[in-house]
Amino acid sequence: MRRVVRDSSNEIRFDEPHPRRLTPTSDSSQFLRALRSLVPASSVVYFEDIGEKHVTRVLQRLSVSAPVRVARGTMFPRPDYYHVALTTDNMEEIATYLDNHPTGHFCTHCCVYRDRKILLAWYDAFLDDPMYISWTIDESEVNRFASVIRSTYRVV
Repeated sequence: MRRVVRDSSNEIRFDEPHPRRLTPTSDSSQFLRALRSLVPASSVVYFEDIGEKHVTRVLQRLSVSAPVRVARGTMFPRPDYYHVALTTDNMEEIATYLDNHPTGHFCTHCCVYRDRKILLAWYDAFLDDPMYISWTIDESEVNRFASVIRSTYRVV
């Protein structure tokens, strides 16, 4: 049996040693609506391992070609993933869809990046694991975001 090793040298990862850590939220719609106020324009949201297939149709339609490769959080089985431009319209469309078509599980992993820098990393999203926020984001923006999604944060 031939083993294929994936080249991960070109992938981006969250690599800050002491990031801000936010408590999770289970409200996916509120999280999506609040993202635009947290990160700069031209950011992209990476959704991985979509829990319910009816949601994939919305994400497929809004997806952009992947400008970078994000390190996957799920190795096996190979997850589905979507890169979506973080615009108010896109986040509102996904949030409204989720409001009208509730899901038991939206996605397993969610990252927000700009250029080759991950600004927010959330593995096991919408469960018990925290979100990690980059220090490149202004403290006032993080405070506002945490308040809107009813979260608290601390430095790891």
